[in-house]
Amino acid sequence: MTCAISVHAQQILGCRDATPAEATLYSTPMMMPGVISPKDGTCFIKDLRILTHDGLKLAANVFLPATGTSGQASGPRFPSLLYISSWASAEWFEYLGQQHRMARAGYVSLSYTTRGFWNSEGTVGVAGEEDVRDVSSAIDFMLAYTPADPQRIGSAGISYGAGLSLLGAAKDRRIRALAALSGWGNLADQLYGNDVPNPTWLGILTASGQMLGRMDPTVLSFARIALNPDATQQQARELKAWAALRSPSSVVNELNARQPAIFIGKNWQDDIFSPNSTLAMFSRLTTPKKIMLQPGIHASVELGAAVFDKANPVWDEARRWFDHYLKGVPNAIDTEPKVTLKTKFGNVVETLPDWPAPELRSESMWINPRGAVRYDESCQCTKGQTGSLSAQRGAFGLDTINNALDTVATTGPMPVLSATLEAKGLPVLAQQNMILRDQGVRYEGPVQAQDMRIRGAPRIQLRVRPSQSRGMLVAYLYDVNPSGWGTLITHGARAVHWAKPGEGIDFSFDMNAIAYDLPAGNRLALVFDTKDHLYGVPVRFGEAFSMTIEAGDGVSALTVPVRPIH
Repeated sequence: MTCAISVHAQQILGCRDATPAEATLYSTPMMMPGVISPKDGTCFIKDLRILTHDGLKLAANVFLPATGTSGQASGPRFPSLLYISSWASAEWFEYLGQQHRMARAGYVSLSYTTRGFWNSEGTVGVAGEEDVRDVSSAIDFMLAYTPADPQRIGSAGISYGAGLSLLGAAKDRRIRALAALSGWGNLADQLYGNDVPNPTWLGILTASGQMLGRMDPTVLSFARIALNPDATQQQARELKAWAALRSPSSVVNELNARQPAIFIGKNWQDDIFSPNSTLAMFSRLTTPKKIMLQPGIHASVELGAAVFDKANPVWDEARRWFDHYLKGVPNAIDTEPKVTLKTKFGNVVETLPDWPAPELRSESMWINPRGAVRYDESCQCTKGQTGSLSAQRGAFGLDTINNALDTVATTGPMPVLSATLEAKGLPVLAQQNMILRDQGVRYEGPVQAQDMRIRGAPRIQLRVRPSQSRGMLVAYLYDVNPSGWGTLITHGARAVHWAKPGEGIDFSFDMNAIAYDLPAGNRLALVFDTKDHLYGVPVRFGEAFSMTIEAGDGVSALTVPVRPIH
């Protein structure tokens, strides 16, 4: 048989038995496509072409389970999984390990490369309408040419494939269960959250998209708008509207109406698709649902096990999910807590019944000003270097910083690598006493009498006075030990582009969600500066600005979601 199958074929894909010589040499299905494995009975067929609704061809492959390789249309039907490729990835490598694993478990496992990448025709539209319709075309193909059971179809994907799995399930009722790993909730929040672009990851995405795919010019134009400090308000609105159409959070009502069982995996240090918008979307879902959150950068936890056939906590849980909702296995995953999380650094695994969890409470601290530098006889110490995070409101004051220099406060000195090392247990540190006073300001809380278990997104209630129409603050939350060394807990940023100079404005925003245990004897510190490689500045190179923080008198505050210690 030939492995180059067109959608005009009129029979179920089948495989042949291995010859005695082939059985002796057999190692993996990928080495002998079209041949039934003498080891486990599965079969791998490559070089398939899925015909889309608009006449394009998408590259695909399929693993067939044992007893599903005969090619007989009258044979048994199997639960089936559609794997959707990540950004700039391809079907010929990305999910081979998981596909084979699930085929051994009795699933038809078909993978395809999204349009515009590698050998799939068309242009990259970033989860646009055509990309979403391709999900249905792939299901059509799977039902027509494999022994897939139309009542037991699931989808899975990492990153780009995760978003398309969710968007596809909102449009196609045939998807009964899905696993969305390292995906996004609201794309606008990820590309231009709080009016701040992400130049590091936008650069990676556009460069890889142009190198390994054929990008729609519209996509590149919106990337340029996001990074352009001179973009107009109308352009910013158009960018957000374009992103909204590509956001699973915008189709929650459709998902709730169709009720697919939704499994989500997210990594805390995912700086391209932070957990916040996914958690917000998850809280609105009324479908059967479950989410796992753990340390890791974008796709780092899932990708290796997707490519290679090996056990993995997230994929293993996804398999339990599919076994229950597509096979009917009574494994109790439907009655387990909806949230499983692993803490940053501590590797403590916890569960919560839902999100937001009823047992979490908010702990608020007022942001009080540092004031002028002065020597205080009452404590024989210098004051004015730091402000405070306190249960008591201090006197009103103004703390001004400028963007002349960066400070030692950072999301990591090395883009991507620092977050990768942090996910492996190597923290990002900053000596708090080295933070430049003119370019940064820190607010310290009291020494903790007991551990503080932070669970979720810290919220900053803030008022500022920009010196000009545009400016930015980057916020860092630290765990500070008695020696003054701060371990980065989480971070966030917000920019302003069209402010009235000198006028006070609300500048509140959420930091990235995290699970972190602050030990007794240490203290929280909130640091602001105006520069970080992860957050694109809203000004031209060399353009000066200052940001004045209104503090004290209950104007500004930090609220931290915590899990009480009983």
